[in-house]
Amino acid sequence: MLLLTLSCLASLTSSVQAGCGLRPSYESLQSTGKRIGTGTDVIPGEFPWHISIQSHGKHICGGTIISALWILTAAHCFADEPPPDLMVAVGGVNLSLPLEECNPDSLILHEEFNRTSLQNDIALILLSNPIEFSTEKIPVCLPFVYDRDKWQHCWASGWENTSAGEALGEMLLLMEDGPVLQKTKVKLISREECLKHIPHLVGGVMCAETEQGEGEKGGGGGRGCQVDSGGPVVCSYWDTMKWFQVGIISGGNPNHRILTPVFSYQEWIEKETAIRGKPFFTEGVDSGTHVRVVRSRAGTQVVFLGYFLLLFIFLIAIKLP
Repeated sequence: MLLLTLSCLASLTSSVQAGCGLRPSYESLQSTGKRIGTGTDVIPGEFPWHISIQSHGKHICGGTIISALWILTAAHCFADEPPPDLMVAVGGVNLSLPLEECNPDSLILHEEFNRTSLQNDIALILLSNPIEFSTEKIPVCLPFVYDRDKWQHCWASGWENTSAGEALGEMLLLMEDGPVLQKTKVKLISREECLKHIPHLVGGVMCAETEQGEGEKGGGGGRGCQVDSGGPVVCSYWDTMKWFQVGIISGGNPNHRILTPVFSYQEWIEKETAIRGKPFFTEGVDSGTHVRVVRSRAGTQVVFLGYFLLLFIFLIAIKLP
């Protein structure tokens, strides 16, 4: 019985700490040693959290899956009221192919978002129905530190610049390969370095610079490719296999991106999702059986109760004849 209880405790711990930020289908391809990817093209499963926000059947902004019911994106992608035909496309990298369509229930813009300065440029979309996770639909992890020096191997991704991008003064470019998700390698840079390229930088933002050179195992080096407003900059941490969304792309130019730092808004995300009766858990819901939690305080309570219940069962078991 003691061994069974310890096994249950280990299972509970692993269910809490695993799940988000993984790329199982992409990593399995890497393990074969074959060359994967074509330049900046993203292959299915490489960034399984990246989604397309669409209106009138056209891509307007990028976003990320952070749980089965919640999408994270930029506030500047929208007017104060969402378009009536707003839709979220998930589970693919080629917009010319049919993707799973998810209908939004509500759109939440940060209450202090400034459309002129782009401060607090963050928004949430609550979906009407939960996403069913697969190897091509996986939530990204949210960062546990702000410090830019902690993060390694950072990438930005997107299909193309959007009408929201035009409002930021960016040029629309048509990609030769069609509407296939693109990637570019970036590095986080200091505010002082960023000011050399973007003079009117507001406070509270991060910056990323395109890296020129060879990319990750099979290409993907930076060439100033156009990435989505509202899309993610994701980074890895040391030798883990998980990926964390450090920033939301807010503006900038092809070589220097202004990012909304996700770490600074995690309490806002928790508060807004709880108010809507759909509390956010970093790793979403796993097959409807286990709530997977990394950071949320509500998640800490779930873990504590789980441990308490297992301990109670163990104490009863050792008293039985």
